[in-house]
Amino acid sequence: MSNGAATLFVTGTDTGVGKTVVTAALARCLRQRGYQVGVMKPIETGVPAHRPAEPDRSDANRLRRAAASSDDWALINPYRFAAPLAPVDAARMEGQVVTLQPIREAFQTLKQRHQILLVEGAGGLLVPISEDRDMSDLIRELACAVLVVGRVSLGGFNHARLTLESLARRTLPVLALVLNQIREASNEEEEGQQRSTARLLRERSRVPVLGPLPVERRLNADWDAGIEQLSAHPVIEELARLLAPPPA
Repeated sequence: MSNGAATLFVTGTDTGVGKTVVTAALARCLRQRGYQVGVMKPIETGVPAHRPAEPDRSDANRLRRAAASSDDWALINPYRFAAPLAPVDAARMEGQVVTLQPIREAFQTLKQRHQILLVEGAGGLLVPISEDRDMSDLIRELACAVLVVGRVSLGGFNHARLTLESLARRTLPVLALVLNQIREASNEEEEGQQRSTARLLRERSRVPVLGPLPVERRLNADWDAGIEQLSAHPVIEELARLLAPPPA
């Protein structure tokens, strides 16, 4: 099965919508089902260079732990920049240029090692990664199916529809849209807004719409324990079934 690995690229409708949480929970869920799961964060910004003697709080490391991966850092996270900016500007500040070849080579190596490979993008679909490339170009280069993570709060409908329409125009296949509850509703009005967002997206999207995934409070105190809890949530289990259907 190593030559036919299922691959999934996780993008978001915006930054901070929970891509890492969903990717990590899905990796843990699939691993618990017996799959050999690889993870990759091709480009990460806002984190310093990894130093083995120090705790690493990067998204790449969180994914690595969730999948219990022993793959080399250079494969999991080919590009890492300190400035919390779009990749093209974060790279400029360090005198670097992001090119697709190192990412493509790492991706192919991981794809051969694992049954399922989950790739988390940086920011949203059109975030620039170099002078003439954005995240959608990377998705096309890797030929992955796409998972879109979006917020269920007010404004989430428009952001999700714009992202899905942009993917459709580029003929990039979408596995599903996962709605994530970034924070708990503070009153009945917000609860109504969240229900409305989820309902309208189900009515008007041509892809499976899952969620919303609830706020997991344990993520703040113990991130790994929170991911363990979310990995058993019906939304994540349904996502795992869509990506890797059980044998007939």
